[in-house]
Amino acid sequence: MSGHRTDLDVLLVEDNPGDAKLVEHHLSDPAIQNFVDDVSLTHVETLEDAGSLIDEGIFDVVLLDLGLERSSGLETLDRAREITAEEPIIVLTGLDDRETAMAAIERGAQDYLPKGDLDGDRLIRALRYAVVRRSQERALERQQEQMEFFNSVLRHDMLNGMTVISSRSQLLVDELEGTHADHAETIAKWSDDIVDLTRTIRSVLNTLTDNTERDLEAVRMGPVLEDVAERIETMAPGTTARISNPEDSTVHADGLLGDVLANIGTNAVEHSEGTTAVEITVTETRGMVTIRIADDGAGIPDDRKATVFDRGEKGDRSSGTGFGLYFVDSMVEAYGGSVWVEDSESDGAEFVVELPSA
Repeated sequence: MSGHRTDLDVLLVEDNPGDAKLVEHHLSDPAIQNFVDDVSLTHVETLEDAGSLIDEGIFDVVLLDLGLERSSGLETLDRAREITAEEPIIVLTGLDDRETAMAAIERGAQDYLPKGDLDGDRLIRALRYAVVRRSQERALERQQEQMEFFNSVLRHDMLNGMTVISSRSQLLVDELEGTHADHAETIAKWSDDIVDLTRTIRSVLNTLTDNTERDLEAVRMGPVLEDVAERIETMAPGTTARISNPEDSTVHADGLLGDVLANIGTNAVEHSEGTTAVEITVTETRGMVTIRIADDGAGIPDDRKATVFDRGEKGDRSSGTGFGLYFVDSMVEAYGGSVWVEDSESDGAEFVVELPSA
């Protein structure tokens, strides 16, 4: 922060003239120029006057005394939050009360400054930090709005359009012959791939834009893995998927768990040059369920094991987007688990997923 300076427009809501003069004195300290270029202070004595000024223009930050004439304590902060939803608020109080300080932060204050400990350095740092934090919050809010918009586009426009293309191309596959049928088959295959990718991207967007804790439930591994094995075996002729799940464990997850594990299994088939055998093993120890998905393919080089889950990362022979394993990593993290890759006993790849037991 020391290398970045700025101007600050500060609104002080304080009904004690002596305290207001003290704040003005601290903000006029020449040492403040080490942190900001200029500070403009506007002083009012009531929240009503503050509301009028905020309606007329935007302040960078509000300094709020909790002990005003018409309200006191956290009630003052609540009233102030009704007046301004944009400007960060720093609370000023004559009480050095940690419990009240924590309650003020929980109710939306950016900081809590006891007047008895106030000096110019502490005040200007609090002002700068409050503005920076609020700026970061706004950037995150804008990012989430953008992601929600793109999610909507994927859901309503792209997915619906690709579903129509897929169904029509399948009709052509059934009606045409020869080269034209081959072209229609290619269109149908790519349409299905794009539909699957669109659904995967939507799942990741939902994960990344969900600010609340995910609604997890106890999910039985047996039915999920049976579905995963079926998906793997339909990827290519001769592909096999065998499950070893003697304990029929349950994990904390949601309805996307099958998609998560299927992405690992189908990834093995996509990167194989011949037929693929996939072994799925489940064990449970110390409150964690471990799912191992091993294949007999070419494996993953050691120098790529640490980056294989990165966004956009894909193998040399891959024609995909590198999004599938990023989706796996994002979802497993959301479940409170972890995922990594090892070498399988047949010199292929073995993906290891650990999830909390339910």
